Amino acid sequence: MPIGWPVPPPNEAGTAPSRGGAGAAWWRIDPLAPAGYALLLLIWQGLSLVVPAFSLPSPLSVLARLREDFFAAPDLAFYGLDNASLFNSMIYTGENVLVAVVVGGTLGALAGLVTGRSAVLRALLDPVMMTAGTVPILVAAPFLLIWFGVGRASSVLLVTFYVAVILYLAAQRASDNLEPIYEDAARTLGARDWAVLRDVVLPGTVPEILGGLRIALAGAWGLEAIAELLGAQRGIGKVIEVLAGATEVRGILACLLLLGFVAVGFDALAGAAFARLSVWNQRARIGGAA
Repeated sequence: MPIGWPVPPPNEAGTAPSRGGAGAAWWRIDPLAPAGYALLLLIWQGLSLVVPAFSLPSPLSVLARLREDFFAAPDLAFYGLDNASLFNSMIYTGENVLVAVVVGGTLGALAGLVTGRSAVLRALLDPVMMTAGTVPILVAAPFLLIWFGVGRASSVLLVTFYVAVILYLAAQRASDNLEPIYEDAARTLGARDWAVLRDVVLPGTVPEILGGLRIALAGAWGLEAIAELLGAQRGIGKVIEVLAGATEVRGILACLLLLGFVAVGFDALAGAAFARLSVWNQRARIGGAA
């Protein structure tokens, strides 16, 4: 759970306040989240006092390494990585993640919505998606590396596939949970199948699909790093692989810390954006409960 997430609280009348109103509170800070981070740092710091520094450096030492290698990393160039500062490596990884999430999310959501309304397509696709989705990334990655090489394509396709599986299941479940009365009303008014899918099913399933997309985004960072770790020429995963070969624990932790910062930041941004996109659903629930 991120540090803050958007919540439009109801006012005294039982309806959500306007965005620009004085009572609008689009962000609510969960005090337990920063407390959890602080506890983690304290445990880390305490362990670093009893464990040798070459095995577990202190948080301040890792932050110092992150600052040193962020824009320029001569040590990485020594290991054969050209222009491999942590900033450039993170940009490369971030680009791959965003492309994979957009493409995989779109394909998976559309497939899930269509199969949610077609028993024949569902019977055909469900076994394929369920079986392929259980294949571990460590098993799937070598095949993509053989087929597409060690460039960007293999890692992007790997993450795209797993994101598509997550969104397929999320969209299908959202379609199943949609109240049939809305579709019946649309068909009574003369709407055809594609019109029902476009005008009823898609808007009604958006909140759950966005929730699945947020989960997929959170997992995509780790999947991309693993894909780069297994076989890539650039990216934060490649940097970790090189540093692991040199037993550079301090550098590895700096990479992991940067990856965590970026993942948490994007999760917070996604939560804010998705809440605004589905604010009508929150207001409808508040109004229905009043």
